[in-house]
Amino acid sequence: MSAKTVNGLMFILAGITPPVVYLGLGPDGSGILDMARTEQLFAYLFFSLPIAFMMTRKVQTNNFLDAGLLILVASMSMSMVADALGASSEFTKMSDTVSVTAFSSIMLGSLICGIGIFRTELFPRWLSGLFIAAAGIAFLLLATAAPADIESYVPVFLLVHLVMIILGVHTIRRSA
Repeated sequence: MSAKTVNGLMFILAGITPPVVYLGLGPDGSGILDMARTEQLFAYLFFSLPIAFMMTRKVQTNNFLDAGLLILVASMSMSMVADALGASSEFTKMSDTVSVTAFSSIMLGSLICGIGIFRTELFPRWLSGLFIAAAGIAFLLLATAAPADIESYVPVFLLVHLVMIILGVHTIRRSA
């Protein structure tokens, strides 16, 4: 399998992870996994996002991609703590409080990575721009949200993840 194919699959995996894990396998979906296993599986699979951007920067890099990747890695650590706390009903409020900062920081990192890919010739400008817009809106909504409001922004999250899937498909289909 070529590096380009793996890179595209990492974007696709990052894009499909939330709906498949939370809405498909988790307690809010089929109930195959309990909340703790759902959060674990999500965390492991969502590491595909920084891997996808890291592989992208190996093709063509700039400082925005590097800065966004750094923010992504740091905020994903915070997000894993929030998800682990959320797996226990005793710590739901604490999880929600940490989640607002963690999830908005992930969107900030994605936004900056989006600016980075916009400055390259790896993706069409419209696709990079769409990713910037989706991540930017998600960041603004989450950065100003109260902890209890996070779940009301699921459609915005899904839009960002849909664009990740499109980035992945484009990466796989891109000529060398």
